Amino acid sequence: MGEVTEETQVQPAMVGAFESLTLLKVKFDAAESTRSKELFGNGRMQVKVQVLVAGADADGNAVHVPAEVMDTISLIHYSNGQPLSNGWKASDEQGRFTLESHYSANTVPDEDDSVHPQVRTFWVSSAGAGETQVAARVTVNQQVIRSNGTTLSSVHDSSVSLIAKEPVAYSIDSFRWYSVRRGNEEPGNRIWNYYLGLYPQGGQQIKLVDWLSEGGRGSRLFAKGNKLREPSTNHLQGIFVLPEQKTQEVWLPFDGHPLSDILSFGAQGWLYVSTKKKRYSVKVSDREGELTVVQALSGYSTIEPASSDAEVFHFQAIDQYGTEHKLALRTDFAARQFYLERG
Repeated sequence: MGEVTEETQVQPAMVGAFESLTLLKVKFDAAESTRSKELFGNGRMQVKVQVLVAGADADGNAVHVPAEVMDTISLIHYSNGQPLSNGWKASDEQGRFTLESHYSANTVPDEDDSVHPQVRTFWVSSAGAGETQVAARVTVNQQVIRSNGTTLSSVHDSSVSLIAKEPVAYSIDSFRWYSVRRGNEEPGNRIWNYYLGLYPQGGQQIKLVDWLSEGGRGSRLFAKGNKLREPSTNHLQGIFVLPEQKTQEVWLPFDGHPLSDILSFGAQGWLYVSTKKKRYSVKVSDREGELTVVQALSGYSTIEPASSDAEVFHFQAIDQYGTEHKLALRTDFAARQFYLERG
């Protein structure tokens, strides 16, 4: 008679539902020893702050922390347990001005073989100078647990320190403002690229990455003149381009004939008026960390009325740390120059 062997299968231990937190920790996306970081208090610069949590069931087995619990995680001031305030702000979204690289990092290495932390990532900024110690809070089973050591039934004590520095204001001499001729234009046409850079402290560059005017963005025709009657110049355009642009289209009058302006009866000399226009595709934003302004000049005028429109153009240049620098451009039609000034 054959022997019947019953195979016994070892069942894994049953894991229960999430019951409690075994880990609530606040850290930077950096080495464990890093407990403090600096940033500029300009409202734009951000520092990554991560909250690590781990959970257990009623028997102490490691279990996944539910999404509805993860969603309750927020940052607080360690000193009083209240949400970030007084200019401090935490966002779920990484902005342009951070110390860290632009990549999504919602996982960290396991801290040991039994606990697999889950991570909630925040990006913290400050609208002014100051210091704060940042902790976290989370709601578990309708109980608020804080990492500032004040939750009696579940003591967690973990935080990081942030120091927001006053944004640096540089003298006008720290900004480099110079022009370069494009070349290869039609006779009578000249195109210059003006470049704006920031080189304080012996020439070490701080990159300029954007600019704003009147709170908005967009390429701006800030200077325009026609029938100017200046030496070799009857038409002028000044265009401030966006840093993400690679080319700027410019149209200039060319190949005209000398005609007397009937409104001035020729008293101010001859005008070269043309109905022909040449299209140029001007290479811009081609110097790293510098902003570009295009100046387009022609010895010819268009048939439009005479004009010289150029109020002082106020703008804010934004550096790689998110700090604004208030500047202005003044147009001198007679000298055919754009001058950089303090805004």
